[in-house]
This record gives sequence, structure tokens and C-alpha cells, in this order.
Amino acid sequence: MCGSKRVWVSELIFILLVVKGWWSEGCLEQERYALLQLRHFFNDDQCLQNCWVDDENYSDCCQWERVECNDTTGRVIKLDLRDTRNWESAEWYMNASLFTPFQQLESLYLIGNNIAGCVENEGLDTLSRLNNLKFLYLDYNHFNNSIFSSLGGLSSLRNLSLIGNRLIGSIDIKGLDSLGNLEELDMSDNAINNLVIPKDYRGLRKLNTLYLGGTEIAMIDGSKVLQSIGSLPSLKTLYLSSTNFKGTVVNQELHNFTNLEELILDDSDLHISQLLQSIASFTSLKYLSMGFCTLTGALHGQGKLRVSEAFMILIR
Repeated sequence: MCGSKRVWVSELIFILLVVKGWWSEGCLEQERYALLQLRHFFNDDQCLQNCWVDDENYSDCCQWERVECNDTTGRVIKLDLRDTRNWESAEWYMNASLFTPFQQLESLYLIGNNIAGCVENEGLDTLSRLNNLKFLYLDYNHFNNSIFSSLGGLSSLRNLSLIGNRLIGSIDIKGLDSLGNLEELDMSDNAINNLVIPKDYRGLRKLNTLYLGGTEIAMIDGSKVLQSIGSLPSLKTLYLSSTNFKGTVVNQELHNFTNLEELILDDSDLHISQLLQSIASFTSLKYLSMGFCTLTGALHGQGKLRVSEAFMILIR
């Protein structure tokens, strides 16, 4: 009697799991249909054209290339659509609402797809409906500064990558204030020449890694830029390689970096003696990289030193 009751309870639990969608043997029909719609726009990938098909023999979209699902629920959690549109084709405007059926989506890769922006009323702000979206990669497209106004609602984001877009001039970091969970921001290889961060800034409290390599961030006044970046309260890793950083860096600009652990200054023009004096007060710094830098000032000799191989200082 006890044994049969146990079997009955197990069967009931299984039925509830199926009804509630907590157990799945394949992807949801609505998500499969949404993927088929996406295929028409990301149309330069043979895999998408040959594998993402409306065929009952291949109906489980969790088995499709570039798609990853939760093993239990069958919901799509990752879409990797990098380089799936012909780079030689004209720029185009994306309908971001096509991604909203993927309610459990965590990672979205749209790298290298010649996207110039989004169609009117169907912008990236529609992704705010995806409460689990944590990783958004928009590298090597053609987004300009206006993208920041459309990202404000993506409060669940942890990583945002905008490498190699059309960001230009001065960037006001307050445009990202609402991204309270953001931990890593990459704006490398853009024509940015300034980063505006108010003194005593209290936004982006979880941001610990900032990439600004290959920008023009320090061409106007590198010292002021550093002073501004120092207002980010939780920053631990800062990449400023290949930024045309020139001149001196003094303690006045660096004293706010109380949590900084990694500083990457590769391929820069640095006054080495003043820099080393400044970083000596960084009690948290563990790693300093100055590979391929042109160094001026006193360091084992006179004049300029050209570092031809990676030159790293490890502290602690």
C-alpha cells in the first residue's frame, strides 16, 4: 500500500512538472517559430539556412546550431548570431522585438552583423522585457552614441560589449545609470576621446572592469580622464592600451583608484618615473602592464626607452 502511494505521488509530481513547463523534451513552439523569423534577417550563414528549418524531423530547436537551451525547461538561454550577415551588404536596421519571445534568454551575441541601429519603436529598449538577459555583445557593428539612451532599461545586464562601433567624442556615463547590475563594460576601438563621470559618482556601483583600449580617450587631457574614471566606485580592472595616452600621470589623478587591482597601459607614451611614484601608493594594485610603451624619465638610464617586448610589473 505504501509503495503504491509513493508511485502515485511520483507520477503526480511528473505531471505537474510537465504542465508547469519545468520539464521539457524540446524547445517551445513559440521560440522555434521566432528563430525561423530571425533566419530571414541573419541570412549569410549556411548553418542557419540549412539547420534552422521548418521540418518536423528537426523540430527541436534546442538541437540547432548557435542555440543553447536550458536542459530542464527547454527555454532558449543563449543565441550566438555573430557574423551571420554578409559584411559586404548594406547597413541595416534591426527589429529588436524579434528577440522578445525568448523570455529566459541570458546571452545574446550579435557581433559583426553590419547593424546600424534599430527600426523605429522596435529598438534595443524592447529587450528590457527580457528580465534574465545578462550578456549582450554588439561588437563590430555601426551603433553610434544614441545607443546609450536605448540601453537604459536593461537593468539585468552584467556584461555589455560595444567594441568597434561608431561611438565618438565625449561619452556621458550617466546614460548607463540604470544598469545597476553591470559588472563589465567594453568600449574599445571606438573614436571616444572623453568619458564624463561626475565627481562622487554613485552609479554603476557593480562595474569592476572597464575596457577603453584603442580609443582616443586621453588625447584631450589624459589626466582629467583618469581623474574622472577614478569616480567609478568599484573599479578593479582598467584597460587603457593603445589610447594615445601621453604626458604625465600624477598622484592627484590616481588617488581615487582605491580598489584598482589591474592597470593596462600598453602602447602608450608615459613619464615612467612619475607614474611609478604614483602607483606606489596603490595598496590594492596587483598587476601593471606597460608593454610596447615609449617611456620617458629616469629608469635605468637617460632619455627614451622603447620596450619591444611585453614589460609587466607584478606587485605582490
